[in-house]
Amino acid sequence: MLTLLINKFKKILFMLIVASLMAASFTEIMHAQDNKITEMETIRIDSQYRQCEVVIRAGEYEGKCGKRIYINNCTVNIPDDIPVRNDGDGKGFYISEWDINVKEAKALVEELRARGINAKLQIAYSKSEDLNAAARIANKSNPYLYVSIHHNYYEADSRGYFSMYNANDAKAKAVADRLSDSISRNGLVPQKQNMPNTGYIGELNNINPSTTAVLLELGFFSNLD
Repeated sequence: MLTLLINKFKKILFMLIVASLMAASFTEIMHAQDNKITEMETIRIDSQYRQCEVVIRAGEYEGKCGKRIYINNCTVNIPDDIPVRNDGDGKGFYISEWDINVKEAKALVEELRARGINAKLQIAYSKSEDLNAAARIANKSNPYLYVSIHHNYYEADSRGYFSMYNANDAKAKAVADRLSDSISRNGLVPQKQNMPNTGYIGELNNINPSTTAVLLELGFFSNLD
């Protein structure tokens, strides 16, 4: 009787051990599958979150009053695709900086796409998409690089272009320098010294840490030449 009980106990113990091993193996398999799923989910989420490689923004927004130059009684050579506007407010005809920024941003995006780069164009049509909102809009695409195109406005005889980047951001400074040096090779516009953002450029303040951001002032809009 005792021998029979011991044999039964051995069989039960053996079955328990086998069951435990099977359970352990199943757990490992499921854990490995979970890890694989988690890894795939991470890749899928990252690919969705990083919607493009580059965002090119046309600076300012349509109709901004402070960024226009009036051409009444002036002889100015204006490209055909830059509209001459008139709000009917008695001030006369003007050119909007926004129109020039849009033209250049579109051209740059087309060039990047032609080179196989996933570039996205960002254009603001209202004040709700102004400087402070621009970066937050771009953050939704989470690009590697964010470039915002502008034309400074200062004095009538001001000339030259420059880049701006966040202070203490070595990568952004390097990108700003390379962009600025590339433009200098055309010899058409004088190169001015690039400058770090000291905190007042909302676009650069609000950009994702995972994005390198540069603001380009491609000339002085107050100087028609």
